[in-house]
Amino acid sequence: MRSALRVIGAVCVKDLRIALTERVFLVIGVIIPVNFLFLFSLFALTGGEAPIAVVMQGQGPLARQFVSSLEHAHSFQVHVMSTSDAERQLQAGRIVGVLTVPAGFDDDLRAGRRIELAVEVNNLQVDFTNDIRRAVPLAITSFYAQAFPDQVVVQAREVDVQAGDTGYIPYLAVSIVVAGMFIEGLLQSVVLTAREYEESTIKELELSPASRWAVALGKVAAGLVLTAAAAAIVTAVVVFVVGVHPVHPLEVLLYGVLMMVPAVALGVLVGTLLKRRQAAIPLALGSFLPLFFLSGPFGPPNWGGTAAISLVSPLTYAIALFQHAFHGYLTAQTPLAVDVAVLVGFAVAAVVAATTVLRRGMMA
Repeated sequence: MRSALRVIGAVCVKDLRIALTERVFLVIGVIIPVNFLFLFSLFALTGGEAPIAVVMQGQGPLARQFVSSLEHAHSFQVHVMSTSDAERQLQAGRIVGVLTVPAGFDDDLRAGRRIELAVEVNNLQVDFTNDIRRAVPLAITSFYAQAFPDQVVVQAREVDVQAGDTGYIPYLAVSIVVAGMFIEGLLQSVVLTAREYEESTIKELELSPASRWAVALGKVAAGLVLTAAAAAIVTAVVVFVVGVHPVHPLEVLLYGVLMMVPAVALGVLVGTLLKRRQAAIPLALGSFLPLFFLSGPFGPPNWGGTAAISLVSPLTYAIALFQHAFHGYLTAQTPLAVDVAVLVGFAVAAVVAATTVLRRGMMA
């Protein structure tokens, strides 16, 4: 037992020293997830709400209340401006629609007369166009229910399952932490393992009396240390820069280890099978991207065709566990204990597969 532990420690230290000579891969594991967070945050900041102009020909209190309903519809960036300015902005492509509140809006409403709101839409972008087509009628209904509650006798009463709403960026930021752990673990172990074959240093291990399982576990241990360092940086960015603080900090540590083990072991497996960094690195990156996007980084993959596909990815369960650790709620259809058990199963299977393949490769 002691000899096996010494082998694990020696291989781990050797791989760590080698990794420090190729710092670029240490940096890549941090840059990729942080870049994802930055790019997807830009989409959220620029593409979440349709920019529209409102021309206020009617200036009464009901007209202003209607504009307030538009502003609180969570679908528009409302800009009140004149008719000429609105047309100029529409032609320049800076807004996607112009809604005109007609003169006499208040008087017509109180008299029960029919009112037509002119909505000019630049239907160049179908997503924004559909947002306007859906949200304007809803905003009108919401306004009318508030202004004339006696006339609208059917109203929705929202009952929230969660204690509070979670924004797009806070949800995505937690998924990015998982992505950082996975890609760093995969890359580091792929590079370190494939390098052994490229530089023929694997022969030294083959000729040594060291246990092949101990050698494999030493490589996994080195990958875990390197991955933990990169994961700490990505987590610090999410916590201190983005401002997403974990509700259960100890769960972050536990689930982090559960996530890193299969990622590192898979890297050892791929590096052993391909034996060349030039082939292993593109495969690692290419396999990570579809797994990440299928695992629900933007929302729970519980509906549609992606729900079944996502179940084969360890990232799906890791994201669900990390959402609970950071936000305190469950996003997966499976209970928390099942997510943990599945991730443990992934970790054990990946380690066994990696050590078995490495052992056979050294014996061949």
